[in-house]
Amino acid sequence: MKKINFFVILIQLSGMIFLIHGILQLRYYSVAEQYICAVKHFQGQQTDCWNELFPTKEILLDFWPSIYIWIFLGLLIGIFVISFLNWKHKFSSLNSIIVAIVMYIIIRLKFFRRGVFSRLFHSFTSAFSDDITVQFIVGGVLFTLMGLAILWLSVHPSWFSSRKDLVSN
Repeated sequence: MKKINFFVILIQLSGMIFLIHGILQLRYYSVAEQYICAVKHFQGQQTDCWNELFPTKEILLDFWPSIYIWIFLGLLIGIFVISFLNWKHKFSSLNSIIVAIVMYIIIRLKFFRRGVFSRLFHSFTSAFSDDITVQFIVGGVLFTLMGLAILWLSVHPSWFSSRKDLVSN
């Protein structure tokens, strides 16, 4: 039986966090005007756009779930990528299951909805532009690509061989 590799699991968890955050940022970009208006309104600022963008209560009640469903879709995409990579490189299938369970717990703790990761990298994305829509697209593309790269590198065999193995080859 194949052994569980905890180092691979940790790398894949970080890759999943980047991937889901990037997908969520791309979703924010697609509804940037409504998102900015809703955030300003809930912070207590008077906004003229509120009645224009959210004329009925049903539209508002559908708005936030339509955004946060993308966290779940990012999780599914990441699980499929991890499962394929672990299968292709002959890692234990328990690695994929453990990553999926830990990511589900992280999502249930509202890690992405609270914007923990967004605040952590805000100075990085704001270096590109002061416009929040540009920050969303730049952050979304960069974090999605970084997440996919981290996931791919997590199963790269040369990362896990010791120096003796590298010297002997």
